[in-house]
Amino acid sequence: MGRHIPHVYLPEAWDRERLHLDDKTRDHLEKVLRLGGATPVTYTDGVGAIGEGKYEAGFVERGDEEAAVGRSHEVAIAVAPPKNLNRIRFIVEKLAELGVARLLWLQTEYTEGRPPRADKVRAWARASLEQSRGTWLMEVGPSVTMADVAEYGRVLVADRSGSDIEAAGHFRGAVLCVGPEGG
Repeated sequence: MGRHIPHVYLPEAWDRERLHLDDKTRDHLEKVLRLGGATPVTYTDGVGAIGEGKYEAGFVERGDEEAAVGRSHEVAIAVAPPKNLNRIRFIVEKLAELGVARLLWLQTEYTEGRPPRADKVRAWARASLEQSRGTWLMEVGPSVTMADVAEYGRVLVADRSGSDIEAAGHFRGAVLCVGPEGG
């Protein structure tokens, strides 16, 4: 089995032979993963393009790249945030790893938690993109009510009665609503 090849998010324009990494990504590659010399990496712009290159001294030397490809689906999830921050982080990470296009924070009469800061959620989504070797960064939208959700697509509600949501048809362009915690 081969060595793990790190996957990094590089949202800047890929208009130079060498792409600069931010300090946090550089620190992760050098201090946590202990990369040195010209080390193979893969990279994405978060909007469908992907490449293979070499990491060295804070830069990625560009290699073979594939142009942006469309998402395989446009599913959005509206979730009422739970009280526990660790549960919120888990939700963000798993949805991002599964390739969900957009996460919306659903505010209901019985919602108990609050959405975390946007920068924190974006960092979790980014880390999950890199961990899952994805090409699309999950968008995180604003807090919405059930009345607002329809603006983002066809609405499917996870119903505790267990009704079959597959009967609602294909998920493309749909928003699945989940929550609030506790019923």
